[in-house]
Amino acid sequence: MKFKTKTKDIKEVIAAVSRVVNPRPSTPVLSGLYMRADEGGVEIIGSDLDITIKSNIEVEVDVEGDCLVSSNKLSEIVRKLPEGDVMFSDVGSDLKIETTSLSFTLRKLENEEYPEAFLKSHEENENTQEVLVSELFDSIKNVGIASTPEGGRPVLTGVYFNNREEKTELAATDSYRLATQEISSFPIDDVGIISFRSLSEVIRLFENEESTLKINSNEKDLYFFNDKYFASLRKVEGSFPEYQNLFPKETLFTAEVNKNEILECLDRSTVVAEGYIPVTFIFENNDLLKITTLNKDVGGGNEELKVKILGVETGDIDGFQMSFNPSFLIQGIEVLEGNKAYFRFSGNEKPVVIQGDSENYKYLLMPVRSS
Repeated sequence: MKFKTKTKDIKEVIAAVSRVVNPRPSTPVLSGLYMRADEGGVEIIGSDLDITIKSNIEVEVDVEGDCLVSSNKLSEIVRKLPEGDVMFSDVGSDLKIETTSLSFTLRKLENEEYPEAFLKSHEENENTQEVLVSELFDSIKNVGIASTPEGGRPVLTGVYFNNREEKTELAATDSYRLATQEISSFPIDDVGIISFRSLSEVIRLFENEESTLKINSNEKDLYFFNDKYFASLRKVEGSFPEYQNLFPKETLFTAEVNKNEILECLDRSTVVAEGYIPVTFIFENNDLLKITTLNKDVGGGNEELKVKILGVETGDIDGFQMSFNPSFLIQGIEVLEGNKAYFRFSGNEKPVVIQGDSENYKYLLMPVRSS
């Protein structure tokens, strides 16, 4: 294998593909980037089994061939190359990388055991569809904040694509909170659950590329692609929790607050709360919200905020209070559309529903006990 390209072009592609490679994989071959050169250019592949990213770039190919090299080392070398032309040559057991002023050799990895599934070409077929990038990606980011971090229960680490009638609802939960958002009908109805981490990589890969993306799927994988990149995402096996009935049927009252003002209050409160000590909401009369925190090891804080109470007579909620995880609270408010945040309360021990000016997004948060 031997080809020449511009360092600017190869830097961008290797940086994008190498992000999904696990530096400590279950098998050594998965720590590598696979490079394959032919008359059509060079294809670069990286994967951690849950997500596979491929990219094709046009290069000057002198000798066709393929090799597998350390993703970490190749990324570091390419990142530090000077601007200009760079030549990649497969020389015996090494990959040689050289410019007019420098050269590196990088020991190749054994590629016989590299998964064959990663190497298969993927082309459009009759099931290929297109999706709008902005609506889909924004909704995934809004909902994904409620998913469980990787390493937790698998079905809770993902975003659930719930197709119903002519709408698609995205949902995610970590058992302490639940986020849902309706989008235009997603053209593939058997997506199921996709890891939020994998979806985040797709967003990072494509969000600045163009307004639409091509997609299709099979029983195990969901594909996103354009002329430059291809991403294959492994579907998460299992059933997503029945979440529709978790939203309270009735609302005791709704508190309307300025979104930026309450975020500023909560940001100040976390100086004492340190992200895990609960913050307590105490309502007084019909226009005042007191936000309090108490950390026995550090101190405490109190702040008052003007609110507008909807749905009850004055005095009905005087003294009503609930406590919440401050980080979860801030994350749910930050993604709301518009200048207002609406807190829909159903009782002291029932979850609160938080919404913005758009009703298609709902964030349900469980209260916590405050000592």
